[in-house]
Amino acid sequence: MIAAVAFLSLLSLRPVDVDQLLERLRTEDAAERRKAQAELAALGAEAVPAMIKTLETASPRPEEEVARLVKKLGSPSWKERSETTQALARLGRSAVPVLEALISTADAEVAWRLRSAIVEIRDKAGQDEQLEELRAAALCDLLGQSGDGRAAATLLKLLAADGPDKRPQLKLRACQALGLLRGAMSAAQAEEAAERVLQTLERTAGPLEKSMLLKALGRLGAPGAVRPLSALLADRSEKNVHLKRSCMAALAAIGEARGVRAITAALSSDDVYLRQGAAAVLEELAGESFDFDPRKTPDENKAALEKVQAWGAAKHGKSWDD
Repeated sequence: MIAAVAFLSLLSLRPVDVDQLLERLRTEDAAERRKAQAELAALGAEAVPAMIKTLETASPRPEEEVARLVKKLGSPSWKERSETTQALARLGRSAVPVLEALISTADAEVAWRLRSAIVEIRDKAGQDEQLEELRAAALCDLLGQSGDGRAAATLLKLLAADGPDKRPQLKLRACQALGLLRGAMSAAQAEEAAERVLQTLERTAGPLEKSMLLKALGRLGAPGAVRPLSALLADRSEKNVHLKRSCMAALAAIGEARGVRAITAALSSDDVYLRQGAAAVLEELAGESFDFDPRKTPDENKAALEKVQAWGAAKHGKSWDD
């Protein structure tokens, strides 16, 4: 019995194979992916470098990755050549033209392996790309939750890569991760991240996704986001009040005077629900009640509005109209 306990203790002391966990993130078994994600989260900073490296190579330019792997097809090790063939097959459909172009100049075995990779890619018809995308999304989540500033540069690269309309869901996850990393980022990185998030917001149609991006902007706290957010809040053509309330929450989190004025302007909105939201945000910011009643007209709320303006001027050290 004692020996069995000792053996189990030794097993628990074995080093965790991070690469194996990363590979399990791209399995078809959803439960297995969740388990691997939880184990990677538990490792904390230890797993961050490997996660960054994996995310950076999740969707490399095909010609660069093919060139790197094809060199390994000349290895004297049959095992390495076989593993490399499988790695080429996992690159997905975008790699097929590059692989085809290399066949005519390759030796017999390399040409055979290139053809095998192409056949496997076509047989799977995008299955690997989907699994790779699932892994990349999980890595974005993990890196955001890690709080490790080393991940910021990689996430920013992901947002800048590909075309502006490609991989929208993955870019949404990257934006959310950057918001979570604000405390570990430089001011310059936060400004760049806010710009990328705003670009993503412009191309996002779904209100839920937009609200997630607005929350990320609030967490980033970048002053450069105040003007477009204020414009969105004042846009009469935007009828989604929930979205505008998310916008006010982001402006409040950033804390700039211009943003506070934009929220205050919403107190005079035609929509009672928006007025109610603006009052709640301002009272939370100030830590006091302004006796604003969203059911009343602007004239009836004149005293409350003057209180808000006086508070705003005192808080930001300038006249309300400056």
